[in-house]
Amino acid sequence: MKPNKSIYPISVTPEQDALLRSYADMLVEVNKRFNLISRGDVRQAMSHHIAHSLVLATKDVPAGSKVVDWGSGGGLPAIPLAIMWPDVQVIAVDSNGKKTRSIELFCRKLGIKNCTTWQGRAEQSSGHVQYSVSRATAPLSDLWSWHKRVYQVGSSPPVGSWAEGLICLKGGNLDAEIASLKALDVEVQVDVQPLRELAHDPYFSTKRLVHVTSTIV
Repeated sequence: MKPNKSIYPISVTPEQDALLRSYADMLVEVNKRFNLISRGDVRQAMSHHIAHSLVLATKDVPAGSKVVDWGSGGGLPAIPLAIMWPDVQVIAVDSNGKKTRSIELFCRKLGIKNCTTWQGRAEQSSGHVQYSVSRATAPLSDLWSWHKRVYQVGSSPPVGSWAEGLICLKGGNLDAEIASLKALDVEVQVDVQPLRELAHDPYFSTKRLVHVTSTIV
């Protein structure tokens, strides 16, 4: 398994690469009818959306875990993560029915069985998960509140895997968001990693990966 440094921030198999590229093609095609990604980003679907989502898979989560993607849109990062983590259940949450139906279409055509959808507002979702993920959907305090409401302790993650909690992608200055989050939960722990340490594309130079955990959830 060799990494494709020109596109992906992680190593992928030929089978995973084929699925990711097929998904990108379908995403661009459906985007002509529904606004799933920015029209200006269509030509960079692989680098600005697929590769960006895969930063969340720079570490694994335990097999059997459940991961919720808040505000999944067209399946980002839910579908790329489902491709990389076939033994993990991914739930894509979005209030827009056209978007959840698009995700279902993509999964059906790609043969992805471990990604399901839930249409509705994040604060009304049900079920239990060990991890939450997101791409710039909402402030950290909102994302953490949604996560805490559905969190259920799972198996102990192996060394080198993600600790249970919120893993999200953000851009810009996060000082105010982190301050608001810590005011909401004094037990919160926040780790911020610049994406330029994980990916080579200049697009990632101002973007960050944020991992939020707590000793008391």
